[in-house]
Amino acid sequence: MQKILLFPVFLFLFGLLSCSESVLSIAEAPGDEVVALPDTLSFSLGQWSFNRELFAGEMNTFDFIDAAAALGFGGVEYVSQFFQDKVEDTAFLDSLKAAAAAAAVENVIILVDGAGDLGASNATEREEAITAHLKWVKAARRIGCPMIRVNAHGDGSPEEVKAACQQSIRTLAQQAQELGVRIIIENHGGISNNGAWLADLLYQLEDVEVGSLADFDNWCVNRVGGLLWGAPCTDRYNRYQGMLELMPYAAGVSVKAFNFDAAGKEPDMDYSVLFDILHATDYDGWLGIEYEGDDLPSREGIRKTLSLARKSWQRKPVVDTAARQRLETMLAEFTKPGGVAGISALVYEKGEEVYFGAAGFADRNGQVPMARNTIAQIYSMTKPLTATALMLLHEEGRFFLDDPVADFIPELAGVRVFDGVNAAGEVKTVAPKRAMTIRDLTRHTAGFYNGGDTPALRPLWEAAATRAYDHTLSGLAEKLATIPLLFHPGEQWEYGPSVDMQALLVERISGQPFDEYLREHVLDPLGMEETRYFVPEGDRPRMSAVYRRQEDGTLTQLPDEEAHAFNINEQMLTPGGWGLTSTLDDYMTFARMLVNDGTHEGRSILRPETVRLMATNHLADSVTERIWLPGKGQVGFGIDFAVRMRPPATAEENNGRVGEFFWDGAASTLFWVDPANELTAVLFVQLFPYDQIGLHKAFRDAVYGPWQPGADY
Repeated sequence: MQKILLFPVFLFLFGLLSCSESVLSIAEAPGDEVVALPDTLSFSLGQWSFNRELFAGEMNTFDFIDAAAALGFGGVEYVSQFFQDKVEDTAFLDSLKAAAAAAAVENVIILVDGAGDLGASNATEREEAITAHLKWVKAARRIGCPMIRVNAHGDGSPEEVKAACQQSIRTLAQQAQELGVRIIIENHGGISNNGAWLADLLYQLEDVEVGSLADFDNWCVNRVGGLLWGAPCTDRYNRYQGMLELMPYAAGVSVKAFNFDAAGKEPDMDYSVLFDILHATDYDGWLGIEYEGDDLPSREGIRKTLSLARKSWQRKPVVDTAARQRLETMLAEFTKPGGVAGISALVYEKGEEVYFGAAGFADRNGQVPMARNTIAQIYSMTKPLTATALMLLHEEGRFFLDDPVADFIPELAGVRVFDGVNAAGEVKTVAPKRAMTIRDLTRHTAGFYNGGDTPALRPLWEAAATRAYDHTLSGLAEKLATIPLLFHPGEQWEYGPSVDMQALLVERISGQPFDEYLREHVLDPLGMEETRYFVPEGDRPRMSAVYRRQEDGTLTQLPDEEAHAFNINEQMLTPGGWGLTSTLDDYMTFARMLVNDGTHEGRSILRPETVRLMATNHLADSVTERIWLPGKGQVGFGIDFAVRMRPPATAEENNGRVGEFFWDGAASTLFWVDPANELTAVLFVQLFPYDQIGLHKAFRDAVYGPWQPGADY
C-alpha cells in the first residue's frame, strides 16, 4: 500500500503531557500581555539563544538549564557543539540529567552538528557519520532526551544527496529506534532548506518515523561560493510554503526571531501566517523558542520572542460583528443593478454557524427569493465529492496513487501525445514519456485536451463530443482515447475531464455504478439528501434560475428547460467533474466533515490522514504551465482541491489562509476549508460567465477583512 502523507501522528508523550504550570508561569517582559494558553501547549528554550554567552565562556550548559528554568520554560533544547567533547562522558551526562530534573525542565532534543555528513557521496564517510551520530543517540538516551536533530548535508546533486541521506539516515533511525530515540531533520542549510526536497526525503523515511524540526527561518538554499552559512544568499525558498511542506512530519518547531518592531513583531517573518500553518496542521508539540538577534541582550530577546509566540498562537474569532456586517453589505451590494440576481452565503467557525445570509432572487422572473433551501447547480464543486469517493477505495488499499490509469481503464492504454502537425496539416503524435497515473487524474496533470487553444486538436475533440450526455463513463473513456493528449502526463496542469475518469475508476474498482457508490458511501452517511444529479419534479420549484451577465452588466435569465436540462432529465452520464445539485446546508455538511478531519457528528467518512493527503500540494515546482490556476492565488493543487501555499502577495489577490483548501464551480459558486481557524464557508450564486465581477474576492474579504501584510489573524 502506498505510504500516506501523515501529519504529526508520532508526537511524543513528553510534548503532550507537559504540565500547564510550566506554560502559564512563563516570565513576561514588563508590559507584555499575558494570555491564557491551552494546557497542552509547551515552550522549550533553544540553547543557541545564548550562543554569545556560551562562546564567550560566560555561560555553560548547566547555567543554560538554570536560565531556562528561571525564564519559566518547561523544556530545553541542547546544541551539541557546546559540549562536543562530553558526548561519551557518562558522569557529565548524568549530571546534566540531574540538573534538568532539579530545575524541573524536560530534556527535549539535542541538535547535533559536526558529526559528519550523512549525505556524503563517499560510503566510508557516511559510515563514519552514522557512527558519530550514534554516540549522540546514546547520549540522548542517557539524559532522557527522546530526539536528536540531524542535518541532511552532503556533496553532489540534490538527488544524489537525497539518495545518500535516505540510506544513511534510515540506518541511523533504525538503530536509534532500538534505543528509544527518534531522529528528526531540520531545514538547516543548503538543499535541506528546499521544503519540497526535504519533505520528499521525510516521506521516504516515514516508515522509520523520521520527523522534521520545522524552523521558521532557515530557507536559504544557495549562497555565494556554495557555502552553507555566512555568505550572501542567492536563492531563498518561500518560508511559508516550506513550513507547510514540513509540518506534516513535525516533531518539533523552531520559533525563531532576529528583530522586533515597535509593536513587538518580527518584521521579516509574518508570525500570523506561520502560526496559521501550525494550527492548520494541528500541531500541539513543543514550540522551541530561539532568539538569534544581536541587538538585544539574550534574555530580553528571548522574552520578546516568547511573548510574540504566545500572542500569535491565540485564535481570535474570524467572524465577529464587523465581519457579519461586511457580509451583509457585500450581499446587498452585489444584488444591486449590474451585479447578480440572487446570492447566499453560509459560514461555520469552530463547529458553530456564525453567519447565514441571502439576498435577491433565485428566480427573478417569478419573484422567488434566494433562500437557505434553494437548490443550485454546483458544477465543479462536484469534484471534491468524487475525490472523497475515490479516496475511500484508496483507504481500502484498492489502488496506489501512482498506479497507471490503464490498469483500470484499458480504453486509455493506447493514448498518444500531440506532437504538432506535418506539412499536410495532419496531427502528429508520439508515445507518452511515461504512463498516465491516478495521481495525474487527481491533480489535473493527465494531459487531456479540453477544447482549448490548440486548433489542430479541436476538430477531433468536437467530433468526440465528450460533453454530450448520451454516453456512460465508459463511453466517455472511449471518446477521450480518440483525442491525443495535449502534453506528456505530469508536465503541465490542465483542467479537464480527469475527474470524470476518477468516477470511472470508482466504478471499475468498486464494481458499483458511480452514482450509487457516491450515494451509499458519501452522501447518505453525511445526510446529504439534497445533493444529487436528478432533481425530482416536486423539488424543482426550489431550483435557482441561471443567469448570464452581459458586458454592460445586464442579466439574462436563461430558460429553465435549457439551464436545468441535465438535472431534470434522467441521464446515462454521471460525471465526476460536474453535474450535481445541492443546497447550502448540504454542501456545508461536506465542508464541515473535511475541517473535522473526515468526521461529521460522530460519523467517520474519511481517515484524518486521508483528508490531509487530499489537502496537501501534489504539484511539483517543475509544473510551471498551469493555465488559469495562478489566478486563484498563491496555490498548489492536491487531490481535487486547490491548496493555499503562501499568503497573498498583494491586496488584489484572492484572500485566504495558508493551509486552506478549496474549489469552486462554473456558475460562480465557491467553498473553502480553513483548518487554522476551523472555518468553512460556502457561497451560492448561479452566474455565467464565471465570476467576472469579483464575487469570490469580495466574499473572502468580507469574511477575513481586507488583507494586509502582517495582520494579526
